[in-house]
Amino acid sequence: MNTCSHDIQNLHGDESLLKKYEATHPLTVKNFRVLEDGAYWFERLVALDSSWKARAEAKPEQVIFKKIPDDVFKKSTAEYDLVYAGGGLATLHAAVMAHVFKKRVLVFDRFTVGITHRDWNISMPELRRLVEIGFLTEDELQRIVVRKYRGGFVKFFDENADYHAEPLWFENVLDVAVSANELLKMAREKLLAAGGEMLDGAAFKKAYTNGEWAVTEIEREGKTELLKSRVLIDMMGAFSPIARFLNPKNPFSHCCPTVGAISKNFKEGTARDEVDYSIGEILVTLGDADETGRQLIWEGFPSGGTEYVTYLFFYDEINSERDKSLLNLYEIYFKTLHDYKKPDENFDIGRPAFGVIPSILHAGLSNVRRTAGDNVISLGDAAALSSPLTYCGFGSFVRNLERTTTLLKTALDDGLFKERFLKKINAYEPHVSLMANFAAFLVGKKHYKPSAVNSAMNMFMDVLYRVPRHIGEEIFRDTVTWRSYQDVMQAVPKLHPTSYNILFEQHGARGLFWWAVNFGGFSWHEAKARLFKKYVFKSGKALGKESFGAKVRRFELGR
Repeated sequence: MNTCSHDIQNLHGDESLLKKYEATHPLTVKNFRVLEDGAYWFERLVALDSSWKARAEAKPEQVIFKKIPDDVFKKSTAEYDLVYAGGGLATLHAAVMAHVFKKRVLVFDRFTVGITHRDWNISMPELRRLVEIGFLTEDELQRIVVRKYRGGFVKFFDENADYHAEPLWFENVLDVAVSANELLKMAREKLLAAGGEMLDGAAFKKAYTNGEWAVTEIEREGKTELLKSRVLIDMMGAFSPIARFLNPKNPFSHCCPTVGAISKNFKEGTARDEVDYSIGEILVTLGDADETGRQLIWEGFPSGGTEYVTYLFFYDEINSERDKSLLNLYEIYFKTLHDYKKPDENFDIGRPAFGVIPSILHAGLSNVRRTAGDNVISLGDAAALSSPLTYCGFGSFVRNLERTTTLLKTALDDGLFKERFLKKINAYEPHVSLMANFAAFLVGKKHYKPSAVNSAMNMFMDVLYRVPRHIGEEIFRDTVTWRSYQDVMQAVPKLHPTSYNILFEQHGARGLFWWAVNFGGFSWHEAKARLFKKYVFKSGKALGKESFGAKVRRFELGR
């Protein structure tokens, strides 16, 4: 098997694409021309913009076949423990499996393995999981951390809102900036040093499984190749053809189109439109919703040196008629960026950051997503189990990395390749699914008042301002406990008696019913955890050293 060298330099793109869009998207083309590797990233932007909606709405194609033809099996000569489809965070997960657990892995991507178009923010307790699992040393951890903040805040525009709230400040919420490229570079190096392999420019076509093996068919340089593994790991993102095939009746309900850049040299200061490199801006609105109901939201995080990451995004129902084009959103971004943060005389637009992050308005007592089949499992965005409120895919991924890698190792060691085992590897977090109900408040609608989203969120921020600080931090870190959630729900009607009108207007009777069901699932999960802790762990049984199922329970209980 030929592998790529991964001395990543000079990412080439189609220059003619820039000229093609020059008349319709002049600001976007102008800025991408000066962006680092701009033509390459513009090509990826256009590809994503033209395909994601169609992929989300298209009838799923059969891409997993539960039988391996004899000729296919014979042609797939190279054998791996794990084959990863997707080259972003898949590189990190594969590197852990190769470096820590000594598994033979291969990662392929239709673009380039091990690079990403955005940087990441996380809290230090979450990031330290990479050291605790044995993947990074302390020195390596410090190399990927480019900045730590003294805090971050959320502030919604309130000039026209029915409710007003002071900026809500947090600690230990997205307050560590991580160099994604440095982390993925380490992952590539450790993966290759452990004997792992990587393939660029390889597109997934289909996979065959028989309960013992998966054979993945890819196309690379116009030729078909077959990869044999015990398990195929689907990390092709939220619109993965595998994830869509596994969930034909459960498509995404909401999405968050996001554009931005990792820039240098904004004007430094403490004014609203200046950059304070010691704080992060988690969610900020500068005005009310536009005429179509889109509530645009800014996010800003200092990175290394004078770098500052800015994002512009909005929440929406995936099937709404509102414009979700990333190209069009970039035009707004480049037109209004300097209203958010002013540049100085040495301003450099830097690198692009964009994506469409979908979510599910969860409705059920347990996980409604199918995340595995025989010899196949979806992880990361493909599993769609991260927060629908803050969309912290990186935080969720790292927080559950020990679980997914440890249980995957056990499955490989014990030959547990059937769906009933692999589906337990993913972490379904009831408190995260419950946050989908809060996320619905951020979705504007054309018939709402333009100030509707800001009013609802200012009411919610006022509640979080008055309850103990740790509750807001838990909510925005995706770690809210049952008790904290109860405290919020009891405080809302006491502080804002009219809140029920907003709840009913935003969710309707059906939405409120599923909110109650989701809370019931959260409560049942909490009750089970208490019973296990009281009657099993106190009995002295070492569940972590027993069966696969026992290890699953250990992770579910946070032990």
